[in-house]
Amino acid sequence: MLGFELRYHARQLTFIAAAVIFFAMGVLAVQGRFGSDDVHKNGPYVYTVLVGMLSLLSIFTATLFCAGVVLRDTANRMDAIVFSTAVRRLPFFTVRFAGLLLAALLMLVLAVTGMALATLLQNPEVLGPHRAAYIIQPLLVFGLPNVLFATSVIFCTALLTRNLKAVYAAGLLLYILYLTASILGNSPMIAGSNLKTGTDSLWPLLSDPFGLAALFGETRNWNDVQRNTQLFPLSGIFLWNRVIWTMISLLLLAVSYRYFNFRQPQPAALRRRSSAALRLATGYRAMQVHPQGYGYAAKAFRSQLGLDAQSLFRSIPFMVMLALWIFLYGIELKDSLFSGPMGIRAYPFTGIAIEELRPMRPAMLLIIFCAAELLWRERASGMHGLIYATPVPHALMWGAKCAALVLLIGVMIVANVAIGISLQLLNGFTTIEPLVYLQLVYYSGLPLLLFAVLAVLILTLTPNKYAGMLFCLVPAMIITFGKTLGLEHPMLRFGDVPELAWSYMNGFGHYREAFNWYMVYWGGLAVMFALLTIAVWPAVQRRWLQRMKAVPAQLGKRGFFIAGIAMLLTCAAGTYIFYETGFRSKAAKKEWRMAYERKYRPVADLPQPVIKAVKVAVDVYPANAWYRVKGSFLLKNETSSPLSKIWIDIDENIQTIQLHMPGVAKQEQDERFHQYWLHLEKPLQPGDTTHLDFAMEVSRNGFKTFNSEHTVVSNGTYIELEKYVPALGYDEGYELSGQLDRRQAGLPPRTDTPSTDDAYHLIDFAAVISTPANQQAITVGELQKTWIDGDRRYSDYKTRRPVNFMFAISAAEYAVHEEKYNGIRLRALYHPGHAGNLPAIIQGAKDALDYCHKNFGAYPLPYLHLAEIPHYKGAATAYPGLLFLAERILFLSNFSDSGRVNQAYAIAAHETAHQWWANMPAPVHGPGDAMLTESLAKYTEAMVMEKRFGKAYLSDYFRVDNHMYLVLRSMYGKELPLIQTNDQPFVHYQKGGMVLYRLKENLGETHVNRALQQLVAQHAWPGKKVRPADLLHALQTGADSGAMRLIDECLQQVVVYDLQIKSLGAARLPGGQYRLDLQVNIARKDAAGNPLPVDGRFDIGVLDKAGKLIYAQPHHFSNAETRLSLTVGKEPGAVAIDPYQYVLDENPANNKTGID
Repeated sequence: MLGFELRYHARQLTFIAAAVIFFAMGVLAVQGRFGSDDVHKNGPYVYTVLVGMLSLLSIFTATLFCAGVVLRDTANRMDAIVFSTAVRRLPFFTVRFAGLLLAALLMLVLAVTGMALATLLQNPEVLGPHRAAYIIQPLLVFGLPNVLFATSVIFCTALLTRNLKAVYAAGLLLYILYLTASILGNSPMIAGSNLKTGTDSLWPLLSDPFGLAALFGETRNWNDVQRNTQLFPLSGIFLWNRVIWTMISLLLLAVSYRYFNFRQPQPAALRRRSSAALRLATGYRAMQVHPQGYGYAAKAFRSQLGLDAQSLFRSIPFMVMLALWIFLYGIELKDSLFSGPMGIRAYPFTGIAIEELRPMRPAMLLIIFCAAELLWRERASGMHGLIYATPVPHALMWGAKCAALVLLIGVMIVANVAIGISLQLLNGFTTIEPLVYLQLVYYSGLPLLLFAVLAVLILTLTPNKYAGMLFCLVPAMIITFGKTLGLEHPMLRFGDVPELAWSYMNGFGHYREAFNWYMVYWGGLAVMFALLTIAVWPAVQRRWLQRMKAVPAQLGKRGFFIAGIAMLLTCAAGTYIFYETGFRSKAAKKEWRMAYERKYRPVADLPQPVIKAVKVAVDVYPANAWYRVKGSFLLKNETSSPLSKIWIDIDENIQTIQLHMPGVAKQEQDERFHQYWLHLEKPLQPGDTTHLDFAMEVSRNGFKTFNSEHTVVSNGTYIELEKYVPALGYDEGYELSGQLDRRQAGLPPRTDTPSTDDAYHLIDFAAVISTPANQQAITVGELQKTWIDGDRRYSDYKTRRPVNFMFAISAAEYAVHEEKYNGIRLRALYHPGHAGNLPAIIQGAKDALDYCHKNFGAYPLPYLHLAEIPHYKGAATAYPGLLFLAERILFLSNFSDSGRVNQAYAIAAHETAHQWWANMPAPVHGPGDAMLTESLAKYTEAMVMEKRFGKAYLSDYFRVDNHMYLVLRSMYGKELPLIQTNDQPFVHYQKGGMVLYRLKENLGETHVNRALQQLVAQHAWPGKKVRPADLLHALQTGADSGAMRLIDECLQQVVVYDLQIKSLGAARLPGGQYRLDLQVNIARKDAAGNPLPVDGRFDIGVLDKAGKLIYAQPHHFSNAETRLSLTVGKEPGAVAIDPYQYVLDENPANNKTGID
């Protein structure tokens, strides 16, 4: 019987199609990125992740195999005959389930086979040793239990309900269980999870039936060596997870066997209808039918739509699926709003809600299920012969099916709106914006409708219902993962649209035009798909091949005319999109960088003049998403030899450029690399100056690759202009950065060496910016004057003293807050209605000004400006005298909970600190330069918060930084010491701030700040720029041997700890005091995880029953295990090592323990 069952599976088109698709997915899966470039594509971590992820697809295959094979007796009305044979109950149950399990498991094995074969085609540099255990172990601990669970749930549902829709609901339930556990467990598969800092709990790790939450939670901090050599151990929480869900799987099978009815039941509804038919006899009455005209078509359409909608919505399985949908999106929206990056809670503004609710890709699964049921409804009930014999046009039948799917999409959008409004009201937020919610109909509904049209076509063309559903999964996967799999151009992914981000300053402004054009492009294709679907609409009298041959006749002249119009529309829109996008593939970009480096690296050291002054006139046109710049550079030859040619680099984003310099004899241009060579008639002598005039125009419409530093939008334009004006000489930023890419390209390893130029090259800056009259512009410098001419507002800015070559621009309809503080004019420009967090932002800036002025040196400017910019990637950035602050994190977040870090205050303090750490002193470009900017700004940020809120306030702040450091370090290659940091932000941000604060705790605030004050005094302009070694020397000055070792560890080594404390007992002493006996375990490790000797000072803290610190003192430890006793004057409730959490700790969960 089992052999027959497996052969039956193997003969199904669904099985064959699934086998091909799974094998192809396995081949493509290894193309992804799994950490740094040093993680082996055939290593145990990669195989384990991929097996775990691909096992999720067993939900879909089990659903289709179960519906098409396990329920075949019911679907074909053969169940009465089968149940009346000699087949016994247990063999029937066992064989049917074993066939389903083995068929689904075979799909996963085929995918793993594809993965293994694909690794053989990879570059040997990304591979490690091929070992069978790396594949077999994940299949046994992830693949088999996951497939067992998915098949048992779906098999149980099918056997007990014998209802296809219930089977679909069970499949959706499994998918939602996984997503819910992923959201609660901060799975890296969920966007932004790496920055979320909620403490791990056992619940999401145990509640994930597929074990992926445990996998990602345990391996989140693994280094490359562990990922390349270590199998994921079947122990601890993961072992319990596997045991629990395997037992649940077996329990479900036992329950289904116990209640499985081995006979054909008569449905209660049928019995009711039969009895009613006996009671009510209706006489025959002939009806006059006129199957022509709009009246008939309208009645037929309403009737068909009513039947389809009733079959779709009036069922318990659909209600279950809708409830699951609401549950999933409710959990996701709540998590996004109230457990955001760095623990930030957002106010539930409608705009923030729709940004989270808009992506409805899980709806594609629901559309596939429902479209299949609708298109096969008549055939499943045996009524297709009668219905297709009626004179109802195929277009009307198609329209009714699609209209039912439109209603389905509408129900899901309404559900999402209800989720958003409910969450707002439950949190006391009553500012509901219906018109903002209404945008979901267009931005979410239309892409889903396009997918529904394609799904109907695929299901119509496929002669097998379940194979058609499987084929529908292919475009869904392409939309979701196509870019990762190599389909980089968005025009190749049907129904895919540009990523959308909402801002209250401009809505979906940057993307709106591109979205509209893509809808036209995809809409034209959808019309052609619709016509083809109608032309091949299934009729009982024709086979599939006959239907295809009849397409021309079915379309007719009208159909071909409409198809021609749709094709012209698609071609026109596609041409416009392609032209505006200027797309280049990743391979083309790499080749461009490689060719640039090979051509120009040999002349990279060609002497060039320096820029001494910049004057620009910038005209911003938000309505057209473009801007124009007319500017002039004052150039000076500061070399010791004459300069005969000037080398100018133009950014690739610049559409048009004009250059003019007096005394140019010849101008050469390299169009491919946007390089210009100006040959001078007379060489520019040392000390001489000249002018370079330029004019450029730039379009930044929504088709361009989005760059948050280069946006022109209807309200909230932000341009970091210094990156896009002409540059002089060779640009190292164009070089291939990845060492693997460089080896494959035959380029030498890239070595980061400090620049030999340690002189300041400051500029005098002046700008006149024009914007629409209702907007204000701001840039570096003081506002000299502003005026309106016609419909344009002009703002004139000028610096009072030379500044670094940094000048960004923002323009928006700003409200303005101005005040004077200690002689400094504070001016904040913000979006109207976003003033809630403004007091905290301004207070953070004030406190940072005070702390830095007192400890590091005087603030050199008489003003400090702050400007809000739209919510894009990032939080803020600092320019001389000017801070740009992101909308959502700083202005729309809820920091009313005093127990959480006020990130608006902290970020404002951090960016204000950059007025010292980046501007005075500025670092020499090279390894470690970010330590002298970002690390020192993080240290200052922490100190400002300590002075304002107290030391205990920093515990959560450092907990977040420690978490982010551990998570992000696993995504990069070999970690560099802080003094050599380069392109590893987790080092110079999170680690840098923590280790500098640790130095402050051990060396004293006076010692550290005196060293920093020395840097400012010695290396601010007009002195020489600061180098990392200067900070090291300043900290070492006056330090004893123990402090010297700690400075060396913090700045020049990569060291992490695992601190642990245990309570051995507590006793009450005479006089009301308490003695605590403790055991402290300290593991000190290097970058590779090798143990190091312990020799350091760590804080021990004792907390009372209310959680308040009653004792906090440093203790010196020189052993891996130490026992000590403490005496405190109040009853203790808990004890902790490193209570302020500023030590880099791999496992901070064991830093604290309760006292009985």
